[in-house]
Order: sequence, then structure tokens, then C-alpha cells
Amino acid sequence: MREASKLDSRLGRLLFRYKFTLLAIILFLLSVVAIVKFGKIETRIETFLPGYKPGRPIEEIDNPAVQNFIKMAKKFGDKGSLTLILELPATIDEKRSLEELRRVHEKVAKLPEVDTVISILNYPGAQQYITDEGIDFQSLPEQLYTFLSKDGKYALLVALLKLRGAEVEEDVVRRITNALKGEKLVTISEAHVNNKLFDELRRSMYFYPAAMFVVVFAIFYYQTRSFRATVLSLLIPLVASVYTYAIYFLTGKVLNILTSMIASFLLVIGSAYPLHYYNATFRSQTVRKHIGAPIFFSMLTTAIGFLSFVFVRIPAFREFGLYVSIGLLLIFLLTITVGDELLRLARKRAKGDPRSLGVRFFGKRVSLVILALSVVLVAISPLAISRIKIGLTNTDYFSRDSEVVRAYKLLEEKFNMKDNLYVVLEKKQGYFLPMDNRNIQEIIEKLSENPYVSGVDFPTNVPVTLLVLSLRNQPLLRHYIADGKTLRLSVKITNAGNEHVEELLNYIEKVLANQPYNFYVAGAPLIWKAVNDSILSSQIQSLVLTLVFVFLTVLFAFRSFKEALILIMPVSFATVLNFFYMSLFGMKLEISTAITSSIIIGLAIDYSIHIGYDYIKTKNPELTVQNVGPAILGNALGIVGGFLTMLVGGELALFKRVGLLVALGISTATLLTLMVMPYLLSLPRANEKAGKEVSEYSEGGDI
Repeated sequence: MREASKLDSRLGRLLFRYKFTLLAIILFLLSVVAIVKFGKIETRIETFLPGYKPGRPIEEIDNPAVQNFIKMAKKFGDKGSLTLILELPATIDEKRSLEELRRVHEKVAKLPEVDTVISILNYPGAQQYITDEGIDFQSLPEQLYTFLSKDGKYALLVALLKLRGAEVEEDVVRRITNALKGEKLVTISEAHVNNKLFDELRRSMYFYPAAMFVVVFAIFYYQTRSFRATVLSLLIPLVASVYTYAIYFLTGKVLNILTSMIASFLLVIGSAYPLHYYNATFRSQTVRKHIGAPIFFSMLTTAIGFLSFVFVRIPAFREFGLYVSIGLLLIFLLTITVGDELLRLARKRAKGDPRSLGVRFFGKRVSLVILALSVVLVAISPLAISRIKIGLTNTDYFSRDSEVVRAYKLLEEKFNMKDNLYVVLEKKQGYFLPMDNRNIQEIIEKLSENPYVSGVDFPTNVPVTLLVLSLRNQPLLRHYIADGKTLRLSVKITNAGNEHVEELLNYIEKVLANQPYNFYVAGAPLIWKAVNDSILSSQIQSLVLTLVFVFLTVLFAFRSFKEALILIMPVSFATVLNFFYMSLFGMKLEISTAITSSIIIGLAIDYSIHIGYDYIKTKNPELTVQNVGPAILGNALGIVGGFLTMLVGGELALFKRVGLLVALGISTATLLTLMVMPYLLSLPRANEKAGKEVSEYSEGGDI
């Protein structure tokens, strides 16, 4: 009985000692169940439009580009389409190439998910150019080159989809692409891009956190010399990431391109908190009391950078900022509870003190040289920034060697087009009559004159009245004719046209201004333009809010306007140079690059706070850098190394752009913080006693 009682007592003490750890494990298991049960991923571009709500129909988005697209789809009965480019065994004037095109056309048409296939084989008026031996591709009228490359080696097919019940276009396209594996076909459509995005996001959710874990582990292990402390420093943010995603999905949210990066950000940023906590165990017995407040203030300033996204209109940005901030708070709570229980144990079994990494202050001359170079770069940055292009297309998501980019490049090279705009013409009174043929032909000719237009697809070689009468017998005509009063022209736009959509839209409106039709223009490029406009305004808004909030926080903490200006100097310079780096590497201002400036500010301001708090105690730049420099450099190396893993693996270029820009921004801010800012802080106090004795203040590096 006594042995049993003693065992129960020991077990009770053990459970009480590690009560937070046990609670964290239980919550972790429940969170995993919640993620598996409620987790969903959304890859549509509409997620970046103001007014988008996950799970709600896009009809609720109050945006003209979206509304026109929906209006057109309903009018023409569009269920979605899939463009296929077939590489022929020879030129199409040879029999074997014609037979191959017929075989593939029939195979696609027989798929249960396909309603109709449009190609040169069944395009109205094309039959006169087709013989049993091949197609005389050198004598074709211009509109038929929509379906055949000018060199006769590639054929284009458009599969109009058949959706049943609650089926979504992405699922249907995935089944079609799977059924056509093995064919020499290249697949192009927004739904196919969404499927590729879905696959890459799902893979990235596991690959990047794992890769970051390995890199940050190596850096932290070198600094701490403790395997247990390093593992715990990384497990805590991983557990917090699982909690965060569980909260995210339980509140009805759907994962998007931005929020899929939450785990990666939390791992790289949040791993610093338990690392600082562990370092503090070597200097204090009351660690939680000693280091809890500085870690909280560090978390708060970083969260402010992310919370600035809450005030922008795009839901995806708001969710990203809010849930990264929630994750950082959870990491802080886990650090002072679970971390306190387990990191103390790791400290007892440590074989040595953490390394100092050899950080030191290099003096006034080095500070002035680095400051001068930074000022010069900032001064010339406006010239570089003016060259940055604004905007995002579906191919900008992916790397240059990805399947999606190769497909669109082939479309551009062989068919001189990047995308389609649809001009919908509505007869003001009555029905389309033979006299309308001349007007339609005139519109097509004028549109084709624009340098951003490579052609206009509409069967003009057949009278419009005959097209209307043939609707019942030829389902493919439904793609062009809705009824006797409504038709649409498919305007093929070049890559340059895709980048100048607004200019092209103005030209189209000018061409149609004096025509006797009501009209509207629809298409994916206009939705992308709406997204790009929202991203630009959100970038400016979030950046300004971040700088203002961070400056006010620093001003409140240090109660000195002059010191606050000095403390935000590194992040301000790093922010400007972030755009310089974008120009240097030919990056656009788009979804991924738009978030980097606020992130850099939120992360790097911690380093300024390290230096500022320590300098209050030491009044000595050399001693301040000696005290807090190792922690700053170790943290910065972890962040830079972690984000650089985004350059490795996968086809998503947007992750690679984020990784490179954040790594460069943090490196810039760290250099200025350690090399320049201590000297600037010493200037207002130059008249103070240089040899003043100070007690060693070792906690600045543990914020």
C-alpha cells in the first residue's frame, strides 16, 4: 500500500509539474481532428477581391468585372471550358497529322465530362479547306488560325464542359486531364491553374515547414549547443501553427494562397521566443518573471506589422494578418507555460553555454561607411522603383519551368495569344439580320488593328441569321450565339495586351461607341485587373499603417521622439530597399511581394528594440552590441535561413519571391541595426561620461 501510495504521489507531482505540457498535447490532438474534418482549400483568384466570402457564390461579389463575367456565363450557358494544344506528328497538310487530330478530337468529345469540342474540324466554314489528305494550312482565312498554328504543327481544341448537379469546374477538369494522360496535349484553363495551385499549396503546407525546421534547427543547435532546447524551440511554433489552423477552420474559413503560408511564418518567427527563453535560463532563476515581459513586447511589435492587414479591404489579407498574429500570441503563451516546464529541464542537461557568435561593434568609421552606402541606395531607389510593374496573372504564380508557364508560353509562341476577352453584343431592337454582318465584320477588323489583339474569333464566313437558325443542330454555335439578339466575339489578346488591359478596354469601348448595339466586355483578364488594383491599394494602406503603428509603439515605449526616429531607421531603410530589390530582380508588385514590406517591418523592429532597451542601461554602443548582438544575429540567421528554403523545390514562384525578399530585407535591417544604430544612439549622449560604470544588462537580447 505504501509503495502504491508513494507511486501515486510521485505520479501526481509529475502530472502537476508538466500540467501545461499535458494540456497542450490534448489540445494538439483535438486540433488535428478539427483540421482533418473541417479543412478546405480555395485557389480561385476571386478570393483576393473585396467582398469575397468563403463558401458563398461569387455572384455576391460587388465588382463589375465579376458581374459581367457571371452575366455572360448565364446568357450563353457556359459551364466552363478547357483549351487543349495538340502537337502533331508533322504539318497538318499531311494525312497522318489530320488523322491524329481527328482521333484526339473524337476521344475528347466522347469523354462524359465534355459537352462539345470546337476545333478546325467542325468550325463553321472550315470544311472547304479539309481533304482526305490533309488541310491546306497556308491558305486559311485569318479566323481559322485560332485553331491552327501558322506553321501547321499545332492544333488547338476547345472542350466545352458538362457539369452535373453541384459539380465544380476544377473537379471536371482534373478528371479530363487524367483521362488524357499519355496524349501529346498541353492543357490550359483557369480551372487547370486552380488545380495546380491546389496541389502545390497542399504540398507546400508540408514541405516548407519541414525544410524550415531542418535549416532553423541547424542554426539554433549551433547557437544553443543543446539538442533538447533546439527541438523545443521548433516544436512550440509547430504546435501553435496546428492550433491556429484549427481555430481558422472552426471559424468557417477556407485556406487560400496567403493563409497557406501561416505555418511557415510562425515557425520561422516564433521559434525565436523559446530560444530567447532558453538563453535567459543561464542568467536568471526567475526566468518567467525576468524574460516574460520582453518576449511579450517583441511578440506585440511583430503582431502589429501583421495586424495592419486587418484594415485592408481584401479578405485574404485580413485573414493572413489576423491569424499570424493569433499564432504569435499562442507561441508566447506556450513559451511561458510549456516552454517554462521543458526548457528548464533542457537547461539542466545542457553541456555548455550558448555561443556568442563573435558579434561586436566595429566603431564609428564602419558605421558611417555603411550608413553612407545605405543613404545612396535609398536615394537612387526611386529610379529603380519606377520600373516595377504592377499586376498579377495566372502564370505569375508559377516558376518559369513549371508546366503551367510552359503551356501559356506555347500558346503565345504558336497562336500569338495569352488570353481572351469577350465582347458581348446585344441587339437594341429586333433580331440580328443579314445587314448586321457588315457591322460585325467592321467591328472585328477594327479590333484586329489594335497591337494588343492578335485576332478575333467569330464565324463571319457564315451569315449571322444562319448561325442563329443553326443553334439547335450545332451545339458548338452556342459558344458564339446566345439567341437571336445576343452574340459574342472572342478577342485574342497578346501578352502585352494582358499587361495593358485597361488601355485595351478603352479602345474596345471607342470602337463600339457608334455601333447600333448594347455591349459589355467580360473575361478573366478583367477580374485579374480588379484584383491587381485591390492589391496596389492594399499595399499602400498596409505599409503606411504598419509604419505608423510601429512608430507609435516605439515612441510610447521609449518616450523620446528623437530616439524613436533612430530606432525605426533600419526598418524604414529596409522597406525602401525592399522595393529596390524587387526592381533589381525584375519582380512585379503583386500578392506575394505586396506583403513583404509590412512583414519586414514587423520582424526587424524587434532588433531595434533590443538595441534601444539595452542602450538605456549601458549608455555604451560596444557593450550594447556585445549584450544583445548574439541574440539578434542568431534570430536573424534563423529567419533568413528559414525563408531561403522557399527558394528550393516546388513550382510556386510567389513563395520564392516572398522568401528572397524577406531574407534580403531582414539581412539589411540586421546590418543597419548592429552596425549603424548603436552609433546613432550614442550621438545625443556624446556629452555624457564615457567611462560611466554600468551593471551588465543581459536581457536586451532576450526580448
